[in-house]
Amino acid sequence: MLLLCNLFSGVMARFFPNSKCRAVPCYRFNPSGDRLAVGSDDSCVDVYSVSDPTKAVERTSYCRGIPSGVTHMDWSTCGQYLQISTSSYDKLIYDSRSGRQIPSGSEISKITWDTWTSILGSEVLGIWPRNADKADVNTACVAHGGNVTATGDDFGVVKLFNHFPVSGKFVSKHVGSVLIYEKCNPQIFVMEISHGICLVSCNNQK
Repeated sequence: MLLLCNLFSGVMARFFPNSKCRAVPCYRFNPSGDRLAVGSDDSCVDVYSVSDPTKAVERTSYCRGIPSGVTHMDWSTCGQYLQISTSSYDKLIYDSRSGRQIPSGSEISKITWDTWTSILGSEVLGIWPRNADKADVNTACVAHGGNVTATGDDFGVVKLFNHFPVSGKFVSKHVGSVLIYEKCNPQIFVMEISHGICLVSCNNQK
């Protein structure tokens, strides 16, 4: 179950995503805040209208043909497109209104992303250290303005890069790092960057 709360009026609405039974790890509001994308482990992304929490939450579209569980999602600045990353290391682009996958081509190259959390693609190729396993880097988060990119990994470390894109295989050097938790090698997820401050989530702590 998801609970939507209007922080100004205090009105709350409850709804159950269409995901059948598995976990729902990804939630993303579009830039205008009137639609919510919900990505699940059962290879599904549903888009809901949430403009009025006093009314029933309505699914307006869903993205078809996702090959595996959803790990990261980002909206375009125009609110039309969704960038979806999966546990099988696919990065897919969808039209959020029609649910249609956008094939590679000039249309994708023209899209500007409101956020970036994907660990996949040429834009973040440089976040991967040499000889890294696919599962070593869990998340990337780009600050608004694109001046800082932060990553979290399986070794309890948050790395900072002073630019975006972070392109160029093995050549981009991070400008700083913080060992968040060293005793159990937890998964580190960078959730948000604002004014030089990172919000970090740690999993697998014992």
